Amino acid sequence: MKRNLVMKVMTLALGMLTFLATTTAASACIWGLYQPEEPKSLREK
Repeated sequence: MKRNLVMKVMTLALGMLTFLATTTAASACIWGLYQPEEPKSLREK
């Protein structure tokens, strides 16, 4: 019984942390927090 409860809590925590990581990574570019430098080969002269 105790193991079953621990597994449910761990699964829930893992799901929430995965969702948080995905949301943060996807939205960083939208908010302007992460702007990668454009490679020199792609820059217009």
